Amino acid sequence: MGIKLSRKTKRFREYVLFFIKKRSFKLYKIIISIFSLFKFLNKKFKKKSYVKSSDNLNDINNYEYKKTSQNNEDGIIEFIFNKIGLKKINFVEIGFDFYQNNSLNFFGKVNKGLFIDGSENKVIKLKSIITLLYPFKNINVVKKFIDKDNLNSIIDDHFHNDDEIDFFSIDVDGNDYYLLENLKVRPKVICIEYNFWYGPDVKCSVPYDKNFIWETGSTYSGASLNSLCELAKRKGYYLIALESHCVNAFFIRSDLKNNFEIIDNIKYFRTPKYHPIDEIEKRKKNLLENKKINFFK
Repeated sequence: MGIKLSRKTKRFREYVLFFIKKRSFKLYKIIISIFSLFKFLNKKFKKKSYVKSSDNLNDINNYEYKKTSQNNEDGIIEFIFNKIGLKKINFVEIGFDFYQNNSLNFFGKVNKGLFIDGSENKVIKLKSIITLLYPFKNINVVKKFIDKDNLNSIIDDHFHNDDEIDFFSIDVDGNDYYLLENLKVRPKVICIEYNFWYGPDVKCSVPYDKNFIWETGSTYSGASLNSLCELAKRKGYYLIALESHCVNAFFIRSDLKNNFEIIDNIKYFRTPKYHPIDEIEKRKKNLLENKKINFFK
C-alpha cells in the first residue's frame, strides 16, 4: 500500500490546516514546513528514473533522467551545463513546486538563484527547505504573480547588470509565450513549457491575460511549440532539446549554438505514447476550433 492519501483524507487535512491557519499563521507555517521537508527529502533521495514517453527522439534524449524535475528535464539540463562548461550557475525559475522543479538538482552548483511563483504555500515550503538545508546559498524565493509588465523589474531587483543568468525556466501554464516575448535579459539556456495539443504546425497561444489560471487537466493552456520556436529564433535562440514527455523545450543562445545539434521542431515534433493518436487529433480539433486562441503569422 502506497503513501498517497485518499481524497477524503486530503479534504480533512486541508480543513485542519485551514483552521490552524486562521488561528495561528505562524503555527501553520511550521506545520507545513515540517511536512514539506519530509516530502522534499523523499524526492531528493529517490533513484534516477530513465523512462521515456515518446518516439522520434534525438541524440540529446539519451541523456534524459528524472530526479527532482517533473519529467526528464534533470538529465537534459545536466548535459547542457556540462557541454558549455558551467561550474557556478545563476538561474531564474518562474513557476515551480517546492519538491519538484528544474533547478533543485543543481543546487550544489548555484551561485545565485531566484524562484518566483504566485502560490503562498509553495513559497513558504521552498523557503523553509532552503533555510534548513541550503542556508549559505544565495537563493531567493518570491511570491508574485508574474505578468509581462512586472517580469523584468522583478529580475532587475535580484540580478545586477554584471550578473549573467545561465538558466531561465518558464512554466506558468498560460502566459508563457508573452513572458518570453517581453524578457529583456539574455540567459544562456531557456527552458519553457509548450502545449503539444496544438500540434506541430500551428503558431498560437492562449490570449494574454494577466489573471489567467490554468484549469487542472485542461488542454487549454500555454503556447504551441512552433510559435515558441519562431519567437525564440527572433530573439537569437535555437532549439536543442525536446524532453520526451513532450512538456518542455530547451533553447540555447546563438553564441553557444555550435556546441549542439539544432533541432527541426516540425520534423521532430512528438506526442506522448500514453495518448492514442485519435484522442490527440480529436482534442486538438476541439481546442483549435472551440477555444479563444491567438494565432500568429
